[in-house]
Amino acid sequence: MHYQRFHQVWASEKANRIADWLIFVAEVQHGHGLAGYLGVSPTVDNHSAVRIWVQKKMRAWPPEFQTLGDLRKAFVAQLPSEYFG
Repeated sequence: MHYQRFHQVWASEKANRIADWLIFVAEVQHGHGLAGYLGVSPTVDNHSAVRIWVQKKMRAWPPEFQTLGDLRKAFVAQLPSEYFG
């Protein structure tokens, strides 16, 4: 498995592609603040937090999600309500 490093975050190529998609779909902005909602270290920026969250979900066994749609729904459910308001 090939891993890439983005801003001190190690994630597989597949996790990065999925995270990029989630970042685009949810319009995740640069900056800080989402890490705590995603259950990752609050010291990482928003995009890195998404990458870590996706990598953690991909490594879970048994798999938590069967489709990208399920993963997207779970991701959006983690975001604060004011994020969409």
